[in-house]
Amino acid sequence: MLPEPRHRARTRLSAWSSGRRRTIATLTVLVLVVLGVVGGLTIGRTTDEPAVAGEPGATALGPLTGPPTLYGRVQRVVDPATVVVDVGGRPVTVSVVGVDTAATPACARADAQRFAEGFLDGQEVTLVPDPTLPVPAADAPTWPAYLVVGTQQSYTDAALVAGWVDPGQGRYRPGFEAGQRIAQDRRAGMWGPPCNRTS
Repeated sequence: MLPEPRHRARTRLSAWSSGRRRTIATLTVLVLVVLGVVGGLTIGRTTDEPAVAGEPGATALGPLTGPPTLYGRVQRVVDPATVVVDVGGRPVTVSVVGVDTAATPACARADAQRFAEGFLDGQEVTLVPDPTLPVPAADAPTWPAYLVVGTQQSYTDAALVAGWVDPGQGRYRPGFEAGQRIAQDRRAGMWGPPCNRTS
């Protein structure tokens, strides 16, 4: 067998060493990324995050407020602020956080009900708690929660922007009020004819 020409041997050696260099560079970058992530986690833990119970220096956080997040299907819309949801075969009456119907005028109630039914009836929903509200008692008649449909849209936001309800209490009340202002500017729902609510 004839010896390989020098220029070919050099080319193969050069390709081998540049491939090897690329591999070493890639591994170096990966190691640095891993070290950066681990270091960042360690720094974040020592400066910002609370210690885990049982570790030295840990402090008790106390009980967290609010019910757990639940999933279910809407069985019935009682009114624009109250919905019955089937959660694992159990009917749960939900009072929708951020929705207040006390000031909805009589001339808008039927349309507000139709809107709620059209938006929610039969929908799979996520019941999202509001940690700023008190935990309901075990025997409470309703479960306070936001209702989020499959498109990730909050029913509270939709009902406010459509102009059928007033903003209720909750962590996101400034956002609720902004939604109501949109409805007022557009003269949507009860803010337009035939009700023409002014305040």
